Amino acid sequence: MSNMENEDPWAWMQPYDVRRFGDVIMDRKEQERWCRAVLLGGLPFMWRKAEVARNLIYDRLELREGDKVLVIGECIEACGFTDDIRNRIGPGGEIKVFDITDEARDNYITKKRGCGGQVATWAWTYTRDIPERHFDCAVCLQGVQHTDDWRETGAEMLRVMKRGRNIVLAEIAYSPETRMKIGLDMHVEYIFDKGVPLLQPAGPRRGLQGPGHRSGSLRLEGNRDFLGAQAVSNALT
Repeated sequence: MSNMENEDPWAWMQPYDVRRFGDVIMDRKEQERWCRAVLLGGLPFMWRKAEVARNLIYDRLELREGDKVLVIGECIEACGFTDDIRNRIGPGGEIKVFDITDEARDNYITKKRGCGGQVATWAWTYTRDIPERHFDCAVCLQGVQHTDDWRETGAEMLRVMKRGRNIVLAEIAYSPETRMKIGLDMHVEYIFDKGVPLLQPAGPRRGLQGPGHRSGSLRLEGNRDFLGAQAVSNALT
């Protein structure tokens, strides 16, 4: 903590900054707009660099030639997920993608709240018309924080999967440890506080627990990203 009268980094823009860049830089809506624009390429950038993490996710899915795979999440094509999975399941496989990028961004901007009260969450109905056990496995990639009820969503994703196969949930997200590390460097803290909203993903474990669901988790941390992934075996007969 500090004794600063105003800890908003934008409030410390000086008259010479305004002269150089124009009055527009003091417009709160413009500040928010450009901060969002800077962040938009973040997911493809981070996931493309996190090749080891991506491969761990695919290994946890235990993908096989000819598999049918359900994928739900953000920036799926841009992050390289689609091509990676196709390469593993081969030409005889099938991948069904529900990309929720625009829906997630629209709900953040409008501050829409789901039934649990969290911003940018909503009921997922993407698979309601898909028959039981249609897919061999399922994966939620960078979408964990956007469903408003993981009990319902988890059960639904398991419903459309074959028994004995895996579902994986993976997210590059902020953790308490990440926030602590940011505070250790004043330069990083300044950039973070100026342009990055702190997002807290909703907990998916509650929706994936129960008899016959064996779960495990992995976590990779580095100076650039934080990955949490959970693999659950749909072992019900």
